[in-house]
Amino acid sequence: MLHEESLVELTQRDQFARLESFDMPALSQASPNRPNVHFNPLRRTTVLFIAMYCSAVSAPCFGQRPIAQKSPQSDVSSSPVVNSTDFTTDKIRESYRKSHQGFSSDELILQDELREAFLQELGIAPNDESQFDRQRAALRALLQLRKRGDLNVPTTRRSSESTESINSAIPTAEIAIRTVLDRHDAMIDDVLCDPRTRNELHEEAERLSKGISPETVRRAVLRLRKSRRLRPELVLRVADWDRTVTTHPMKELDLESLPNTPGVYLFRDSTGYLYIGEAIRLRDRIGDHLRGSHNAGLASMLGDDASNPVTLELHAFPKDSPAKKLTVRRAYESELIRSRHPRFNLQP
Repeated sequence: MLHEESLVELTQRDQFARLESFDMPALSQASPNRPNVHFNPLRRTTVLFIAMYCSAVSAPCFGQRPIAQKSPQSDVSSSPVVNSTDFTTDKIRESYRKSHQGFSSDELILQDELREAFLQELGIAPNDESQFDRQRAALRALLQLRKRGDLNVPTTRRSSESTESINSAIPTAEIAIRTVLDRHDAMIDDVLCDPRTRNELHEEAERLSKGISPETVRRAVLRLRKSRRLRPELVLRVADWDRTVTTHPMKELDLESLPNTPGVYLFRDSTGYLYIGEAIRLRDRIGDHLRGSHNAGLASMLGDDASNPVTLELHAFPKDSPAKKLTVRRAYESELIRSRHPRFNLQP
């Protein structure tokens, strides 16, 4: 029988893994390609160390919730939420053997036809919303078997999709997966196994690149993970504080509908991130950008996005959260700049 890890055990293991993989020295050095990012590296590193220390030693020195708790808008936890003990090891293995057509378990997660055949072998209707949680648990159980080395089913085939096709989707896939991960405080396996976040991933990719193949996006996400380009951004996990992540196409933007609360904003298009900034009042700052009073080059791009539509992504916090402090917002903003390399984050 497969026994799910307890929420506490999984959270502890996940947190240790994130701490071990976090590249702290990178925070204290300017990128050679972006020497003028406009925050002092020493101050940034100091703030991050303080945030990490407070999270590890006590629960909130800045008033944040425990890390294991998810964002209020999230429907997906970073740990399994369904007891999958009705999926025995033999049943998972046999269902995979009957449905995988020679492909790996990763390919089964990526390809709709294989995934649906596997779920049907388990008696799960792929499109039945009432069974979405059970579907997610079954797919996670399959991956757990593979990771433990207990799947023991030979694979003989590989995907025929070209490297060029996958590589061309990487900029879009990186933005789409980061948006969904931020929104739900989830892990990549959760996003790919849960049909709800799987659909969100495609929706975010479609905002940036109309007509892009959902399977190609998922394949590009796995390539990003394997190349370690999606390393955890620890400050985002530490600094939750009821964060809400939303996306808004610029050509349809209703400025008055935006929250006027503290937060961080990101402009992006299909080529990558354009600009990342922080504000004590998000709506007012976005208005400044639209009027061209903050960055003339960026304003020109925002006003002419017909060929490559621009999307605004907001990470908004309540007015009374610790994000009302400038140093806290800058630590959060700096980590996004460090990992996402926006083109316009240079001093005038």
